[in-house]
Amino acid sequence: MVKNTRTVFLFMVLIYLCTKYGDLKKLSEESIDFVCDFNNRTLKLVINNGFKDEQVIKCLEAYNTSETLIFSNSRLKRIPEYLDILKRLVSLDLSQNEITAVSFDTSQQMCHNLRQLVLDDNDIYVLRAGNLDCLESLEKLYLANNNLSLIENGTFSVKLKALDYVHLVNNSLTIVDSSLISKVLLSSKTYIRINASRNRITGFTNSVNITINDIDKSTVIGIVLTHNNITTVDTNYYFKMFSVTHPFPQLLNLWNSAFDARFNPFICDCALLPLALALRKFYTIDPDNPVFSITCGVPKSLEGMMVRKVQADQFNCSVTQDCPDCCTCIKTIAIGLITVDCSNTYHAGDLPMTCPVADTLNIDIKSNDMIQLSSRAYLYNVTVFDVSQCAIADIDPSIVKTLEGGINRSIFLHDNNFENIPRTFETFAFAKGQVLTIDGNPFTCDCHTLWMKKWLLSNKEHVYNQYKIICATGTGKGRAMIEVPDNNFVCQRSLPFVDKVFITVGSLIGIILLFLFAACKRNSIQVFMISNFNVCKTTCRKKIPRSLPYDIFIGHSPSSEDNEKVLEIYNYLTGQDPKYEVYRQEEQRSGELLSFINNVIESSHITIFAISNEFLRNSLNISQFRGADMKYRERQINTMVLIILEDLDNNIVTSELIPYLEARVCIKYSDRHFWAKLLNRLPIMISPDNDNGEGRPLLLPE
Repeated sequence: MVKNTRTVFLFMVLIYLCTKYGDLKKLSEESIDFVCDFNNRTLKLVINNGFKDEQVIKCLEAYNTSETLIFSNSRLKRIPEYLDILKRLVSLDLSQNEITAVSFDTSQQMCHNLRQLVLDDNDIYVLRAGNLDCLESLEKLYLANNNLSLIENGTFSVKLKALDYVHLVNNSLTIVDSSLISKVLLSSKTYIRINASRNRITGFTNSVNITINDIDKSTVIGIVLTHNNITTVDTNYYFKMFSVTHPFPQLLNLWNSAFDARFNPFICDCALLPLALALRKFYTIDPDNPVFSITCGVPKSLEGMMVRKVQADQFNCSVTQDCPDCCTCIKTIAIGLITVDCSNTYHAGDLPMTCPVADTLNIDIKSNDMIQLSSRAYLYNVTVFDVSQCAIADIDPSIVKTLEGGINRSIFLHDNNFENIPRTFETFAFAKGQVLTIDGNPFTCDCHTLWMKKWLLSNKEHVYNQYKIICATGTGKGRAMIEVPDNNFVCQRSLPFVDKVFITVGSLIGIILLFLFAACKRNSIQVFMISNFNVCKTTCRKKIPRSLPYDIFIGHSPSSEDNEKVLEIYNYLTGQDPKYEVYRQEEQRSGELLSFINNVIESSHITIFAISNEFLRNSLNISQFRGADMKYRERQINTMVLIILEDLDNNIVTSELIPYLEARVCIKYSDRHFWAKLLNRLPIMISPDNDNGEGRPLLLPE
């Protein structure tokens, strides 16, 4: 009960204090002594705790000859206008107040006389263009320990022609703009220093378009950017920004300038390599310039190392384009190398289909899922090819030619499941320094691998660890292959029962595969038989009953050259036994509408289009083709045959025709088996039971 009473009492006291805060603040300010201290020798006036304007004004009037004013700890929200009382003021210190904005009235006397302005430890968050323009005599500006996050372009214009030092330490700036040194546009003999350390700066902008030509050896610029967030420097970008076209002679104009960007988290990757090369080249010109001492922040292996001392082949970066899934691709730009690392994460059964494009590639794959090696085009650029410690049992013989002849190329195939290697290795032309490892594989030592022993002995300087290349089977089992006598490399003359079973099963599988091959290649076989032996014309082709007025409609261009070819096709079809009832497009009467042609197509079992460039240029022909194509797709049956009369112009080929060309289902007129292929695509038309066998067409519907 007593504890609860105390809690209530304290709570009531707190409420009372909150309601009386204004009075307490006022009382507090009144209880702090106002300081107005003037030094007659230095003409310095110090004001502290100047919470009341009337007190401050009275002090200023009393010491109006002051040249220096330190006006601190007075909770100022802005720069007071009454400071103009001090007609001779040249140095103003308003640090440790609560000023949020900087602005001067051009009519103020001190605006033109002020040489030093100190605004440290305030709440300034932005500097606006024009706010400082009247400070034509200002030499030094201090803005440390504010919340400054933006300096508008043009704030430090050429009107501040006397400014030689700007102190911006410990703010929140993210960009440094060239307007900070805009006075270099006025004279080549310019001196200016900027200290913008301990901000969040990441780069530079150039709003006033300063170029390297605006600076000469008499210009002195000092910029301190330590402890910021600069991670990279795009030299090409900045060279273009400042019109640097010939770096070596032009950058000599910065002889007396210094840039300190130490203690920034520079990322030493591909993008920073040009800067590193430039620092290395110019270091001897001015070794004391702190810019030559910038260090790497990442990667961890280079942390703390001077950028100019990092070797070119240590500047790496990640590559994502064409990088295989579950792999890491790292580019070393200095030597044009990309390293593809698929260790322990690769699950495909063969090599990746693609790899990033590079002058040289290093490939490292470790995977128990990888069981074969197939040739890939990118292997021509491989410098180190490491597929050891996988489960590879089969190698495409053509891969050997792809890997042959590389300088200092290393091929690591050890610790896999090879029982032998392709005999194409027997003629492998090793380059100087080229290395191959195949140890740790279960090789079969028999008459088929005797060549390997001789090959190993003749390439001792290239095939490493030869005494670890052990026979897993045969009479030399357990011994190094090169130590097994030649007469021990023998094959069994009589096959074991199991082998006979395998041969029998293999033969059956071969026969089945032969039948499957014949089924898959039936059309090709039929064409061959029709073309060469004049058989299969009636026995192998499908027969369908005639139920429409026409068997075949032929659509083509009316050009004379096309007419000759189509007439030949027409005569061939009507000369078959049984003959086809064919409707040719030029039989259509003058003025017939597209609807009539579509009606003819609908009234024909088969539609043949004789396609040429003239055909594709005729809108009526294209409309006919589209209608037939739609009919074909709706019915999902083979009712349309395309004959290509000549090489087509790709620029006029329609989108409907492209799938047929890509699928290669068209018949080329120039094909030496053209007539056989055409006949093989057409069914034999038979008359219905109630027909007299003549096969006449029915009348077209009106």
